[in-house]
Amino acid sequence: MRSSRLATTIGFCLLVLVAFPGIARADGPAAFMKQAGLQLIAAARSRSHETLADIIRLYSDLPDIGLYSLGNYRKHLPSSRRSSYYDGVARFMARYFIGQAKQYHVAKFQVVTQSRKLEWGFEVESLVTMTSGTTHTLRWHVVPRKGGYKVRDVSIVGVWITPISMVGQQKDLFEGYIRNNGGKIKALLSALGG
Repeated sequence: MRSSRLATTIGFCLLVLVAFPGIARADGPAAFMKQAGLQLIAAARSRSHETLADIIRLYSDLPDIGLYSLGNYRKHLPSSRRSSYYDGVARFMARYFIGQAKQYHVAKFQVVTQSRKLEWGFEVESLVTMTSGTTHTLRWHVVPRKGGYKVRDVSIVGVWITPISMVGQQKDLFEGYIRNNGGKIKALLSALGG
């Protein structure tokens, strides 16, 4: 049940990016979100898990997302395994996106605001219009990284780090998996192929 909810949320959030990006206003984080959308469109059309995983690696703040997703278990991740773990997180997200993409029929994606400065980064608001005509507001947390930006999280209805937050759901799933496997982080690393 949890993995199904996670798959649905991750699939929706990533699919939003791949559907017809809107015109971002001329600020860095908003322009970044537009560019990420264009790249994800191309990756989605390829239907290749690895191509999509590469785009996720490029545009997501995988170290922050990955460590947050481990919760209290993060201290058990050996530094020698971090790189392979982050790769596994990207593959995990890509698999769920490809598996769930058929459920979402997005007609239009637009970045609708200038970015709003936060204490540690920026928030960029976007509007998604489904083919049914319904609309959803998504708020993206974007952080500065190495002269550019990375996506840290996305909120579907304005609440962060909850069951409707991509990263919050992934954290619940990863922590639960480790807990159900005797508290061994190796079990998760094996499941992620790291």
